[in-house]
Amino acid sequence: MFGGVQLVWFKKDLRVRDHAPLLEAARRGPVLPLYIYEPEQLGHEEFAGHHLSYLNDCLSELDLRLRALGTGLVIRHGEAVAVLEELREEYGVGAVWAHEETGNGVSYARDRRVRAWARERGLPLTELPQNGVIRRMTNRDGWAATWEERLSAPVVPVPEGLQGTGAEPGGVRSHADLGVPANAKTIPHGGQAEAQTTLASFLAVRGVNYMREMSSPVTAETSCSRLSAPLAYGTVSLREVVQATRQRLAEVKGDPNADPRWVRSLRSYESRLHWHCHFLQRLESEPQMEFRNLNRALDGLREDHWNQEHFDRWAHGQTGFPLVDACVRMLRETGWLNFRMRAMLVSFASQHLWLHWRTPGLFLAREWLDNEPGIHWSQMQMQSSTVGINRVRIYSPTRQAREQDESGDFIRRWVPELGDVPGDFIHAPWEWTGAGRLNYPPPVVNEQEAGRLARARISAARAAPEFEAEARRIYERHGSRKKAAMRAERKAQGLPEKPPRPTPQTQVKRRPPMSDQPDLFGLNPVTEPPKAVMPAGLPQSWQEALGAEFAAPSFHQLKDFLVAERREQTIFPPAPDVFNALRFTPLEDVRVLILGQDPYHRPGQAHGLSFSVRPGVPIPPSLRNIYKELREDIPGFTLPRHGYLRAWAEQGILLLNAVLTVREGQANSHANKGWEAFTDAVIRAVNAKEERVVFVLWGAYARKKKKLITGPQHVVIESAHPSPLSEAKFFGSRPFSQVNAALEEAGRGAIDWQLPAQVQE
Repeated sequence: MFGGVQLVWFKKDLRVRDHAPLLEAARRGPVLPLYIYEPEQLGHEEFAGHHLSYLNDCLSELDLRLRALGTGLVIRHGEAVAVLEELREEYGVGAVWAHEETGNGVSYARDRRVRAWARERGLPLTELPQNGVIRRMTNRDGWAATWEERLSAPVVPVPEGLQGTGAEPGGVRSHADLGVPANAKTIPHGGQAEAQTTLASFLAVRGVNYMREMSSPVTAETSCSRLSAPLAYGTVSLREVVQATRQRLAEVKGDPNADPRWVRSLRSYESRLHWHCHFLQRLESEPQMEFRNLNRALDGLREDHWNQEHFDRWAHGQTGFPLVDACVRMLRETGWLNFRMRAMLVSFASQHLWLHWRTPGLFLAREWLDNEPGIHWSQMQMQSSTVGINRVRIYSPTRQAREQDESGDFIRRWVPELGDVPGDFIHAPWEWTGAGRLNYPPPVVNEQEAGRLARARISAARAAPEFEAEARRIYERHGSRKKAAMRAERKAQGLPEKPPRPTPQTQVKRRPPMSDQPDLFGLNPVTEPPKAVMPAGLPQSWQEALGAEFAAPSFHQLKDFLVAERREQTIFPPAPDVFNALRFTPLEDVRVLILGQDPYHRPGQAHGLSFSVRPGVPIPPSLRNIYKELREDIPGFTLPRHGYLRAWAEQGILLLNAVLTVREGQANSHANKGWEAFTDAVIRAVNAKEERVVFVLWGAYARKKKKLITGPQHVVIESAHPSPLSEAKFFGSRPFSQVNAALEEAGRGAIDWQLPAQVQE
């Protein structure tokens, strides 16, 4: 057995619990626990002041815990081999213990030097695994079984005590001592106690809705585990986290009173812990992927297209895309982002801005507090589509903004220049007529055009003859074997290679997730349907009644159509006014529904209520005829001098158009673009009310909607349209008195049709 002093070299494992090298060394003799500040790492492009601040927290606590066991942490500054040789000579080191590490190129080269030094001295150097990464792996087959074997093994206990050597401690060094500029990032404390507290709070409270809330930057700050930094610095082991997660999952499964969200969330989180090592394994197996494309057939794809202005605007949060800029600014301030937003930043830089991934990757690695090179560089390449065995992902920053920050709270927090932008424009402020007054840049690129160009370039590169061979090579070395294992198991059971496809009646169509990683172990819950694109300021009753419509693929397509239309055309009403009919008349208040066809198409007229115009705008002919009929139908009604009908809406009259937008000067130009399905859903929601509602259908177009009104408690009033083209048949139809009679019969009260003499918006 190894004699003499047992040197335990701490690197990315700054803890005493579940530390096999420390326990093995303690069993064999005096222990010299060592940490080395390495100048080549301190000066690395990926290292910054906040990393040293967090590291020093971890070292200070590690020293206290080691002292409680019998000897303090020995801290040195210098090149690793030189430090180790000095300690060997001074203290008679008989063996070196450490954990295996998957780090950056500098640490990889340093480990090779250390191993060569140990061989030359005949000094036993034992490096033990601490996660599922397999050193010198030649084939991915069986990798998942090894991961499970290692991570389900018992947690290594803390040594009962340590016999020290009397080595000079050295002590924690400051930023000034080490020549590392400090920065003002707001970061959490480092150390084992903080890691255990963070893990406990996630599993007990914060993680209950992890599955639903991990993607949005609004909710992810608290709903994500926030264990990425403790795992990166090793203040908690991956094995501890896996086993604690499984224990908690077993508890909630056996507790009939537990919140059912826990099961889905914990399964989803465990899946993330699996692919943590999956991506570390890529860098371990192919270290050059930190510096060059993993798929060599894609060399030259971006290298000749560098645009320094694009990079500078991206890195400083000045791209003109609010969610991108908010994420960059949060990262620069805190050193953290949730995974979906990280993936979006990389995708935007490499796809829309067409920047080679290496320089943005160095910037991000320097900014992340939790930088883990194996995961980081794997993701830089995966989100840049330079791996070649995954589908091409190109995130729409505007769509992500609408889905993940619906109310714009996150954007307003980090991009205060947009504080006064109306809610409907917060995700795409360039569409707002007041954008020119903002102290905020226009979009650096056209999102749609840049995305299409990126996809075309990648598709062309993938069509090259050498691409397929490279993709096969990459899969053999780096690809997940989960699907292959499932096919083999089915074959062994005599089942078809693939499960039967669901029948059309049972098949549920879902949009595939944009940022989720491969389901390596079959643990991911079924993908949820898309989130609703909910307009700002909508009453809760409409949100609940129309949630499925706002989440439907057809509504997403309609929103994309309108974004493109507003870029090229003048569209009425302005975006903030499109849903005013629903805003001004909550579903629970609806007593009358008057259905129009589409908005007025002249400037200044339409504002979201059918037949209504803004104060100061001349009264249109159809509304003038409505007023004439009111004067004949309702005793005492006097003709208003304006056409602003909000007072009706606030009494429970839903002034709904079947189509809610229109091009300037082109009536019905947005018919059959998707609005009809949405407004039909509005009519059905009103039809579902138990109380009587009076539906007023003027003209042939509106009358076609009568089939949607099935409730026997409701009343339908039909007549010709008040347009000058059919006014002769409209006059004398007396719809307003009929509405009041029907409402009073049901005990719902009459409408006061008289509009105020003076109005303001």
